[in-house]
Amino acid sequence: MKKLLPLFSCLLLIGCGEKKETGDNGASDKDEVAGESVTAGTEAPVSLEKSEGLTTVAVRGDDISYLPILPEEITKEFIMGLWAKPHDDRGMIKELQETFTRAGTWRVLRKRGSSKRDLVTSGEALMTLKVVDRRFEVWEWKDTDWVGYSVATFDHVTGKYRWWELRPDGSIGEWTGRRYWRDLMEWKLLGDGPQVTLRQKFVSTDRKRWNGTGEIGNGKKVLEYLQDEFTWLSDLSEAQVLPEAE
Repeated sequence: MKKLLPLFSCLLLIGCGEKKETGDNGASDKDEVAGESVTAGTEAPVSLEKSEGLTTVAVRGDDISYLPILPEEITKEFIMGLWAKPHDDRGMIKELQETFTRAGTWRVLRKRGSSKRDLVTSGEALMTLKVVDRRFEVWEWKDTDWVGYSVATFDHVTGKYRWWELRPDGSIGEWTGRRYWRDLMEWKLLGDGPQVTLRQKFVSTDRKRWNGTGEIGNGKKVLEYLQDEFTWLSDLSEAQVLPEAE
């Protein structure tokens, strides 16, 4: 279980949040779920086309006509290939525009415990985030004994957010996420093993600070609670940014 935690904590992405309480200015949990994903529920039809020898996905109603498609299998080479590209946020798909935090280096303070009232600081990490190819968020996560890489995007074909994490042992974990209402989103780990849920909440209007929370369970009860505090430290270096995008 311990080896899984660092990348559980590296959720940056894509506008998650605590579910709102019912009130004068907010929707109830029931209303949020009934609305499904704000973006996915209204997404225009898609079709596959050919452009200069490359298969692309054409999304009607979007200001971007062509996007690189997701490969059928996400591999280490695919993830590391995206990480090697320079940051360029021009023409970012609207699903990321609506939820993206901020490119750069982040400090992460991590806590965990058997109850929400008994969380103990368990370490500190650095995360570096950038956007490439208009549709991918990619980031590197480093702490004292862990280096991992992740890629996340919105899949217009399935109407869901998707996230893959490349772990130090070479395995790849996959998550699925959906946005409920405005900035609310929840991620779930796919596959066999522990049931993991992650959420995110911005705590500053400039998006330089946000908190992540998570739960690890076995289907019957929560075994461990996670809490991370993300603080933006600095912009990307010149070498990490496409010159025209500066």
